[in-house]
Amino acid sequence: MKRLVCGTLAAVFLTSASAGTLVCGTRVISEGSSSAEVLARCGEPTQIDRSAFLRGFTTPDTAPSGVLIEVHVEVWLYNFGPDKLMQRIRFEDGTVVRIESLGYGFVKPEE
Repeated sequence: MKRLVCGTLAAVFLTSASAGTLVCGTRVISEGSSSAEVLARCGEPTQIDRSAFLRGFTTPDTAPSGVLIEVHVEVWLYNFGPDKLMQRIRFEDGTVVRIESLGYGFVKPEE
């Protein structure tokens, strides 16, 4: 009975971990995780793209104030090899806002 319950819980966990999350080893990365957490759990990404954009500043109880703030964006690409899907993680100001699965990875050329 104990194995059945554990197996069922594992199946539920794996299913719920598929949307907007990434599993690195035994650790789960999800929206809201910090870039430091992702780096510690998943290691160095294959590629990092950096940019920034301006966003209007608002608070939950007020209309847009006309104030613009700069949002720093990093997009990390993880290539886990040809047997696994590549993952793209978008950070805004150091926090995960989106995780996307891409096509299968590739063998990295020798440097």
